[in-house]
Amino acid sequence: MKKIVFILLTVSSLFANYMAPMHVPGSQLIDSQKAYEMFNNNVKFIDVRPDRFVKNGKIKNAYHLFIGSFSKKNLNSIVKENEDVVIYCNGQRCPLTAEAIEKAVEYGYTKIYYYRDGYPAWNHYKFPVE
Repeated sequence: MKKIVFILLTVSSLFANYMAPMHVPGSQLIDSQKAYEMFNNNVKFIDVRPDRFVKNGKIKNAYHLFIGSFSKKNLNSIVKENEDVVIYCNGQRCPLTAEAIEKAVEYGYTKIYYYRDGYPAWNHYKFPVE
């Protein structure tokens, strides 16, 4: 039992120090103001967070596509390869946005915007949520 607790504590401490990369190849990093501008221009947003987070709110009109379901088919049902798309998760300590962008690039998407600050920043600025 002590070994299990030790392993869990070690693994959780590794993720506590995680910081999302500043750049993900194939995407353009955007800040909250640029994200809001794109939102106002009807660019599609994809939230890759787990259900438990999305239940507490998401960017208004964002599509929820959890990283576990992030297939080419599912992504293509939301946005086409040549359309602008903003991908986000739970902020700078969330690895899911970078993972989703890497997959989207593999699928041939070329107009990907990386909203690294994600939902926490969006909510902080009191931008539209649902």
